[in-house]
Amino acid sequence: MTQKNITQLLKENNIKLTNGRKKIMTVLEEAKKPLSPSEVFSKIRLSLPKANLTTVYRNLELLRLKGLVKRFSFNKESYYYELVPDRPHHHHIICRRCGKVEDSKILAKEFIERVVRASKFKIEDHNFDFFGLCRPCQAK
Repeated sequence: MTQKNITQLLKENNIKLTNGRKKIMTVLEEAKKPLSPSEVFSKIRLSLPKANLTTVYRNLELLRLKGLVKRFSFNKESYYYELVPDRPHHHHIICRRCGKVEDSKILAKEFIERVVRASKFKIEDHNFDFFGLCRPCQAK
């Protein structure tokens, strides 16, 4: 996604264009994995000296409410955010020890469709993530 596309996406969603929002979107796009607000802040703070962690939290929530980012809770300590546009639906594998996050290459589409058909609920969203130990943590 280019800066032009990010700007267009923010405009289409009636989100005021700020350097901070564009930078947050760029950081999430380049990350290729969900990031915590503090990880986003650490990546933008040098280029945006007036930014602070509260601003990052506020902007991530705005982008989430507009459907541009998705929020995950892999642990009880923090939320993680990932850019939604231009990314196919996927799930995650999370290391319980070091927190490494990997995208699952296996699609669970058939299982999810079966759950939706069998449920009396109107399914609006789901979390389908796996937790374990990555190879380096297994070796410890």
